[in-house]
Amino acid sequence: MTHKLRAEYGPKGAAGGVKSWHVVRDENLAVALCGRTMSEDSETRPEQEWGTGLRCCQQCGSLYMHEVPHMQGSHPYS
Repeated sequence: MTHKLRAEYGPKGAAGGVKSWHVVRDENLAVALCGRTMSEDSETRPEQEWGTGLRCCQQCGSLYMHEVPHMQGSHPYS
């Protein structure tokens, strides 16, 4: 399963900047993992940018961590 980040804008829209980044699945870019409906014209970024300092939705981040293996191969028993 692959994911992307989608921007949620504040009341001024894209001109006002990104309020929060949400995680969406590639199969449905219109709905974030947290259930929020995303605008079709929202900026989209690759999932590799999650955790790089962007202001991300906490609920999306928690659900994302359950769907994506974290640091595969870093544990001696993995």
